[in-house]
Amino acid sequence: MAKEEIDEAQRCTYVLPRKKRKCRMLVKAGELFCGEHQIHNPENNDRIICPNDPNHTVAVSELEEHLRERCNARITLEPWIIEGLNAVKREVASFEPIDRRPNKEEIASVVARLLKMEEVDQFSQFSQLQCDKIQDFLDCHEELGFVQRKHLIQQASIIGHMCASDLLNNTADTSILELGAGKAQLAYWMAKVAPHARFLLVDRSGSRNKYDNKALQENPSLNLRRLRCSIEHLDLSKVEIIQNCQSLVAVQKHFCGSATDSGIRCLQNGITRGLDLKGFVLAPCCHHKMRYEEYIGGKFLRQQGFDGEADFSALRHISTWSVCGFEQTETERLPSEVTSELFENDWSDTFRARIGRRAKVLLEEGRVCHLKEFGYQVRLIEYVSAQISPENLLLLGSKE
Repeated sequence: MAKEEIDEAQRCTYVLPRKKRKCRMLVKAGELFCGEHQIHNPENNDRIICPNDPNHTVAVSELEEHLRERCNARITLEPWIIEGLNAVKREVASFEPIDRRPNKEEIASVVARLLKMEEVDQFSQFSQLQCDKIQDFLDCHEELGFVQRKHLIQQASIIGHMCASDLLNNTADTSILELGAGKAQLAYWMAKVAPHARFLLVDRSGSRNKYDNKALQENPSLNLRRLRCSIEHLDLSKVEIIQNCQSLVAVQKHFCGSATDSGIRCLQNGITRGLDLKGFVLAPCCHHKMRYEEYIGGKFLRQQGFDGEADFSALRHISTWSVCGFEQTETERLPSEVTSELFENDWSDTFRARIGRRAKVLLEEGRVCHLKEFGYQVRLIEYVSAQISPENLLLLGSKE
């Protein structure tokens, strides 16, 4: 048997969904799966998905110790952690199914109402700004691919809006709080613009090749710290690095689904517990993953005639049409009405894209109205073009 064949026979047979290839980990003699993917073996009884984080598995015999001492997603005994503080009932696990699917009649009913709400098209305004630091980088690296460039263009506009609204100042009494920081590329560029500011990055899980490490290597004097904590449990009023700062600003970029609502509740609870928040810049995404019980804009939706879980699930479904990449015809006019005899496949791509966008904006306007109740001036901005990203809405708030 050739060396390549021996190697292949000794490797895990699980196919990684995102990479479309087999796992390359070695397996024990006679096994088809490695330890991490043993969960997919029909005969497996020894390994389960971690209750804290579905992205990894754990041996049943080690479960108690894993949850108590080793799991990176475990709730630790830090003073700034209060279990479930920012959750409605419990932490919403991203792998759980969405709570309700709308039927044909519910979708048609909501589409008919959205069709008459032309004013929703005016709720958001297009404004794409620049960041000189990022633009200089793009100009010097023409070899960058489209995906890399579009992420940098989004970050440039977010930073541009922060600077234009006096929310990103290069002073030691400025603190920037980024929720759901991930690899922290946005924080990296914010630190380039404001190296004297303080930065606190919060994320529930660790990441490889983090940009905050790169930022500290390039500038060891940066005041930058990372907290590993789920937003649902974070009490911002107890986090020392952001205490007694004169200018605290919160940032979220592409916090998926109801995580944006949890993030807003985290800020809201921090404010009610004495935190002085100057402003915020929130870029939500993935409205199809929002959950009815978690959504904070229900009061606004009810005022607009969308009442209950059926209407919400239909809005959520319809919002996906705005990110499907449908080709739109600018000259096509929307019909004056729709009937339940027609279903979504009977409507044109232009119709679905425009109505989907209207649903998406309406859901964000609910969040805008909720945030205004806490004494902030809030604007809904299309911060990049849909060609750069259809997930291009930004909630920009400053204290009144």
